[in-house]
Amino acid sequence: MGNKYGLGYSGASSSLQSACPKSHYNQARRFIPTCHFCGVYGHIRPYCYKLQRVRRRNENFKGVKPGAQNLVWVKKDISLFVAHTARKTDIDGIWYFDSGYSRHMTGSSEFLTNLQKKNGGQVTFGDGGKGSVIGICELNVKGLPNLKNVLLVNGLKANLISISQLCDQNLYVNFTKTGCKCQYTKEHTTQLWHKRLGHIHFRGLQKLIKYGDVRGLPTLTGTVEPVCKGCMEGKQHRTPHTALKSITTKQQLELLHFDLMGPVQTESIAGKKYVMVCVDDFTRFTWVEFLREKSKTFKLFVNLCRRLMIEKGVTIGRIVRIRSDHGKEFENQDFANFCESKGILHEFSAPKTPQQYGIVERKNRTLQEMARTMINAKELPHKLWAEAVNTTCYVSNRVHLRYLTHKTSYELWKGRKPKVHYFREFGSRCHVLRDCEHLRKFDSRSTEGMFVGYSRNSHAYRVLLKNTNTVIETVNVEVADQTEGLQMSDDEQEHVLQNQKDGTGSTVTSTLTLDEEIVGTVTGTHEGALEDTRVSSTEVQETAITIEKAPSIRVQKNHPTDAIIGDIYEGMKTRGKNKNYGDMVKFVRYTSLVEPRKVEEALKDEFWIKAMQEELEQFERNEVWTLVPRLEYLNVIGTKWVFKNKTDEEGNVIRKKARLVAQGYTQVEGIDFDETFAPVARLESIRLLLATVSMMKIKLHQMDVKSAFLNGYLNEEVYVEQPKGFEDPHKPDCVYRLTKALYGLKQAPRAWYERLTQFLCSKGFTRGGVDKTLFIKRGDHELTLAQIYVDDIAFGSTSDYAQRQFVKHMQEEFEMSMVGKLAYFLGFQIKQRAYGIFISQEKYARNLVKKFGLEDAKAMRIPMSTTDRICKDENGTLADPTLYRSMIGSLLYLTASRPDICYSVGLCARFQSAPKESHVKTVKRIIRYVKSMINLGIWYAAATSNVLAGYCDADWAGNTDDRKSTSGGCFYLGTNLVSWYSKKQNSISLSTAEAEYIAAGSCCAQLLWMKQMLEDYGVPSGVLTVYCDNTSAINISKNPV
Repeated sequence: MGNKYGLGYSGASSSLQSACPKSHYNQARRFIPTCHFCGVYGHIRPYCYKLQRVRRRNENFKGVKPGAQNLVWVKKDISLFVAHTARKTDIDGIWYFDSGYSRHMTGSSEFLTNLQKKNGGQVTFGDGGKGSVIGICELNVKGLPNLKNVLLVNGLKANLISISQLCDQNLYVNFTKTGCKCQYTKEHTTQLWHKRLGHIHFRGLQKLIKYGDVRGLPTLTGTVEPVCKGCMEGKQHRTPHTALKSITTKQQLELLHFDLMGPVQTESIAGKKYVMVCVDDFTRFTWVEFLREKSKTFKLFVNLCRRLMIEKGVTIGRIVRIRSDHGKEFENQDFANFCESKGILHEFSAPKTPQQYGIVERKNRTLQEMARTMINAKELPHKLWAEAVNTTCYVSNRVHLRYLTHKTSYELWKGRKPKVHYFREFGSRCHVLRDCEHLRKFDSRSTEGMFVGYSRNSHAYRVLLKNTNTVIETVNVEVADQTEGLQMSDDEQEHVLQNQKDGTGSTVTSTLTLDEEIVGTVTGTHEGALEDTRVSSTEVQETAITIEKAPSIRVQKNHPTDAIIGDIYEGMKTRGKNKNYGDMVKFVRYTSLVEPRKVEEALKDEFWIKAMQEELEQFERNEVWTLVPRLEYLNVIGTKWVFKNKTDEEGNVIRKKARLVAQGYTQVEGIDFDETFAPVARLESIRLLLATVSMMKIKLHQMDVKSAFLNGYLNEEVYVEQPKGFEDPHKPDCVYRLTKALYGLKQAPRAWYERLTQFLCSKGFTRGGVDKTLFIKRGDHELTLAQIYVDDIAFGSTSDYAQRQFVKHMQEEFEMSMVGKLAYFLGFQIKQRAYGIFISQEKYARNLVKKFGLEDAKAMRIPMSTTDRICKDENGTLADPTLYRSMIGSLLYLTASRPDICYSVGLCARFQSAPKESHVKTVKRIIRYVKSMINLGIWYAAATSNVLAGYCDADWAGNTDDRKSTSGGCFYLGTNLVSWYSKKQNSISLSTAEAEYIAAGSCCAQLLWMKQMLEDYGVPSGVLTVYCDNTSAINISKNPV
């Protein structure tokens, strides 16, 4: 311990008696030794027999040999001894044992915990000095025991451990020549054995003691701590949610539970992927609606609510509450506006707590299990899952009893018991009467089909015909699992569809193709004749359809001429053959993905015409042009229509966009344009922005400017032709003079950038020092960021008010379309969470694999072979250069979020001028690897440091054609990978040291750029670190001369 006597020691003893105060002297001044250990006269401490017994008892303690700098703490147990030795503590300075002080004291507040400032009076030091007590705290440092009630004394230059206070804690302190040893005895406690027995539950531990089921377990004493930190970290579960013991709602429609189930991996026969499930809380009656896109949820919700309120309007009135999760298909402005207008309270469950809407979650499980069972029992194709779910919902409403009641959901909803005598097994073979066909005398009277459920619009079965592959609804069917025909109950005959009868008393069979929506919104029903079928999308009335023959009327052969309508001398007309609308109807609900290349093709489609009209209306609102007469000396630029389907992050078409562009290649420099440069954000800037806002806990949002280039002002006189298909009929020879920029003009990007920059700077924003597309606004306690990529803007702020103000200012100046939270930006699919951000290009990668026809190809585990090298292959077969370049270009864009293919794609990109079949094979291998890792992306954690680091490497003479090396590097912000590259070096390196040194130089340049970017964000990066695995390159960088 350095000075083992403590600070209270004032000097060395000057006499033997002062050094041995307990020894005795006889009158002849003869020395009689006294043991300092046991106090008995006649021997000294090293030869004390009692001390030897203590040492033998402590033989189990192992540690370093005690020395002047050793502080030894020994824990003594009844059956086991454990020693902890520390050569040096984790706190600066030395801790001294001092028997003169009554309290633990220190003068440094470092490493102290639970500091409570207080005025504790003064302390007198050994040299007579005094210091004031400014607080009391605790010390918990590796190498020292847990010291409590440690006084923080102002002016104290050392750290003191009070012997007196240790003794008060029942510790045994023993001073020796070389150090100080402290021991304390601790009885067996419940907590200790709880940990020894693998953190067994305390109740289980008490049972072991009570019944004596094990040997060696002592009777435990001590209090049981309510919380064990290790148990909480290893065993903690969700808080249990007790089951309801009573029905909380009092009537129908008081509370409706909604949830969206899906997406299902296999599309249904109607192309659906999602199921919207609605459950009435009081009756547990269930409705299901099928949809392809989540965006259709609101429309189906509104239709369902209206049908329910119409049916129950007399007795119930309206829907009181609905409950759902926080999915954006439910939590949006459309839902809020509708619920507010109808007086409906929209409740949400807590995040990640499905127990709070467990009713609909349990119903989802029931629907899935029953449907899956019905499909697998008959070994049916999975595309029939929607028919199975529809049938499951129909059956479940009639057979499952409501909890805490003895009634089915159907009885609680309808007020009468359901009939199930007409139920048939799903997927059973059946025969359908061919009553609507013109049969010959000996043709078969029936056709074979498969029973797939119950009709939603009429009281009939749904049958999948085997020969035509269509679904029909009919009552004239015989199912193989029963002998009797379809019979309905007599008490529901008043709901028979009158339009099912024709003049001869035969039923009308409804035919649907497999491409038609099987369970959608009920349309085309006769409200007066079909009263109950409006209730549910899955509700089919259990009514016996009685088909009556038309009354027999005697028709006269001859009629008077005045009773004849029309021209009696006109020739006889025959009725033409009924048209088959099946091919027309099956594509009604689908959106065309074809993008017209010519305006003549677009003018045949009303949707593209509407899109073109919206574009021209945008021109009028922005006052883009003025119609003027054509002059001979004018250079008039042509125009062209460009058509594009706009998709969401899942690849679904959300709208059609028609853009009128100028044919800028006919412009003359110096006359029609001057400067054209406009900055565009690098992908590294986007990734660095995401990593930085993840650290700052900023949520990014997105908006885009509608027809952004139309807002830029032109400094030159530019004239364009009238758009094709929309020429002015009164002035066909006139041209338009542009006052603002138009897409396709060479100066259009610069004009828009200057206009946006001028506006943002006027609102207090400043441009970034490195990235000129980054705009930053700093306030007293707020930071607002805006990253511009042409007309797409990603923005966020530490203040909600500042963010709203930014949106307000942008909408006042430009026509904006608010997208909301950033989820899809520049091809990145972005998922923002409280603990980080995940980016990927899953949609793009999936389309890439599909584009080159490798969906069914075998997936690869690595992108390239580890043994074969890529070379020019001069003797190989020449491949299609266009196809090869298309594959390389697609993969290069995928490297924006996939550093795992950066090196391999870079190698293949070197052979685009004359690709060979071997190169195409290598590129296809990369695409097959992408297929195996299609969901791969980058995670930007929020809990990380702001330290920049780069890793560089090079393969010396890796290119066998020209012996050049390839440099590579990865750059991290904390633990987040922000940037990477792989590039062939410009010169030939003569050694590995030279190749590695060049790679390190490129790495330094990238790190400096990132450091300047972080300075714009206000994030200090500190010292930059470059990691290189070549010692020679490191030495050269230290002394480059």
